[in-house]
Amino acid sequence: MPSYYDIDTILAEEELIVVRPSFDFAHLAHLDPDSHRSSFSSRKRPRDDVDKENDAGNNGGNSGNGSSKRQAGKTSRSSPDHFLAEGTKFKMPMWAIDRWAMLGFVKIPSLPRHYGKRTKERLEADPLTMDLRSKNEYYFVTGTLLANLLHRTAHVAKLHSPSRRTSSLSAPSAQSLVAQQLSFLATSLQYSLLTTFLGSRLVKNFDWTLGALDRLDGSEDDVSNHVMSLSYLERMMFERGVE
Repeated sequence: MPSYYDIDTILAEEELIVVRPSFDFAHLAHLDPDSHRSSFSSRKRPRDDVDKENDAGNNGGNSGNGSSKRQAGKTSRSSPDHFLAEGTKFKMPMWAIDRWAMLGFVKIPSLPRHYGKRTKERLEADPLTMDLRSKNEYYFVTGTLLANLLHRTAHVAKLHSPSRRTSSLSAPSAQSLVAQQLSFLATSLQYSLLTTFLGSRLVKNFDWTLGALDRLDGSEDDVSNHVMSLSYLERMMFERGVE
């Protein structure tokens, strides 16, 4: 496990992950960008209705004002605008959802786009032309941490699923299906990261490292464009090779 105080790990865990809450979250509606729009539209009322309420409050005296304030307080505390509904899609940094995912408070339905199926297919077809740094500077570090989180979450979900003896004659439980999905996502992500990192990109990185050494001896090869497209781990390997 990386060090808690490692700055590169901290930056790698800033990756935004799409999650869904497993139940209604109280006082966390602000995490959903669409909640502000819906709450604002629900609060808009015709001005005539507001004037009627104000006139009724003035005619009712102090007792009416007191009861209306108490009712408003109850309404504000129990307002559904404060709740983040179950199943709502929103994004949070990976470091923020780690504990929530382990406790089953949130579900991870899919991987970020640059770790998804289409990107994996492009990396398998031609990994040399992919500018991984533009996707995520810590592409391989973030992917490894994400795969580790998925594996740990799948293990917890498997522990909470019904035992094999009780479920052998019945359909798989929801927990076991979640564990299988998370394990598949983690395994496929690890395979993609490993094949990409140790494939032709590694060979090309070694070649450019030798080219950089020749450039120090007077060669005219320019490796700046190559270095600008490297992820953090690849750039560290390149710099160590040049040293």
